[in-house]
Amino acid sequence: MFRYRLVHASDFPSLAQGQAWPGLLSPREETILSGLGLLPRRRKWLLGRVAAKQLVREVSDEDVPDHRISVLNQPSGEPFVLVEGRGGWERPISISHRSHAGMAAAPLDASVRIGADLETVEPRDLALVRQFYTDSEAAIVDAARDTRDEVVARIWSAKEAVLKLLGLGLRIDTRGVLVNLTAQPFAGCPAGWQPVDVKVIADLPRQSMLDGLRVMWRREAGYVLTLALAGSSL
Repeated sequence: MFRYRLVHASDFPSLAQGQAWPGLLSPREETILSGLGLLPRRRKWLLGRVAAKQLVREVSDEDVPDHRISVLNQPSGEPFVLVEGRGGWERPISISHRSHAGMAAAPLDASVRIGADLETVEPRDLALVRQFYTDSEAAIVDAARDTRDEVVARIWSAKEAVLKLLGLGLRIDTRGVLVNLTAQPFAGCPAGWQPVDVKVIADLPRQSMLDGLRVMWRREAGYVLTLALAGSSL
């Protein structure tokens, strides 16, 4: 159904310092990095690129050098991949980065769209819930008690993954995406992942792209990982 890669700054000391090692970036990417001033932004950007390049090689089953792979962004912010000498990579890709980790995910079927999100599990100001969650989602958070931090992260991550799939990001009201953490299993859900019930309850751009929507999450290394996939072949 999909492949993903999760990388950590602790495994790449130079990236933790916001520096790329020789041969990691393409000339286009070098130009982008030179325009990123703050260390946290450089680190997260680099972690996302490393995860994406590893993923491209794994899915393509070819040993393409890092510097021949460019991970770029459309004006809308959606990432895409160019491979030098071959043009655009045939699959969509989604990238997320939080704190000291980066994640990239891609569907195995090139006709399927994907959105990936990575969130830390940590205490958050409940103003986030009041402003961005529906009443029913806020009730789920309130009932969670000891697992509240994880529940807040899981709901937020599901919203972000679906909005990334649509190529919208946080430019629309997140309350238009309704998350219910109790969901029925669906065929093809990989081992280690749990389904999430997500419904779009607002009239959003590109909503027709949600055909066959499947959303799933897992906990890994202190993070919540969420993937949203959609396509007629699902």
